[in-house]
Amino acid sequence: MEFNFIKMQGCGNDFLFMDSMQSEPSPFYPREVSWLCDRNFGVGADGLVVLTKSEKYHAKWIFYNSDGSEAEMCGNAARCAIRYLTETYFPHDVPICIETKAGVIKGQMKGPGLVEVTLTPKSYDRFDYEQKVIATDKYSVEVSLINTGVPHAVVEVKDLNSYPILQVGKDLRSHPAMGPEGANVTFFQRLVGSRIKTTTFERGVEGETLACGTGAAAAAIIYSETYLQPLPIEVIVPGGELVVDISPVSKMLLLQGPANYCFTVTIPEIMTGFEKVFPYSHGKRPSV
Repeated sequence: MEFNFIKMQGCGNDFLFMDSMQSEPSPFYPREVSWLCDRNFGVGADGLVVLTKSEKYHAKWIFYNSDGSEAEMCGNAARCAIRYLTETYFPHDVPICIETKAGVIKGQMKGPGLVEVTLTPKSYDRFDYEQKVIATDKYSVEVSLINTGVPHAVVEVKDLNSYPILQVGKDLRSHPAMGPEGANVTFFQRLVGSRIKTTTFERGVEGETLACGTGAAAAAIIYSETYLQPLPIEVIVPGGELVVDISPVSKMLLLQGPANYCFTVTIPEIMTGFEKVFPYSHGKRPSV
């Protein structure tokens, strides 16, 4: 069995896409996803997305984190998916709706390689978030808990370059205050006016990524609410720049940024490399 993937990235946050729009989706074991996303033994990516047919909308997706766990939503992957679906199946002037575990997200091309998506189906008259002080044996930190499609704990810091992102991110990601499934941890630094700088320790990746769309949105909201700075907010991420805004009509949260192709790859038999990393699998894959 051949496996064909399209690799895309949004501000360096990269994903493998499998197009199952015209066929039955291929199920994956978590350890298979982990192998495919491994940057040494596999293709390498922050996540894997299977695009499938939807009965009500343009498409449906199954989103896997790089550790093989499923996630509700990903803003950067959503932009990449919108671009791929638009350029492969639908007219450019048609807004694309994708069914996800977080609800239906809508997106549209705004220019060459530029895509805008709604992050959640929720309309915001006001933003709901909870502030907490979390103490560990080594430090205490003030966090703002907010859900922008997936849960985030947002931490403001004076200087991202000198802050212990990995240590604090790892500690907070699975802290009991984050709930049973944990949360992404997004750190932001205030710049000037409507600009901030962020980085995110992502659950399911268990480390920093070059960009996190939902994290950028979470940080933008907390910054806007804290400093009374109206949206849109320009968010500088390690891999580029995103813009977070709110629709004046629908009051839905918007994320705009680049979505680009990297390459396509065909794996003639996924188990060839998979067995070398996971010999206990005995060549077995889940049945379709």
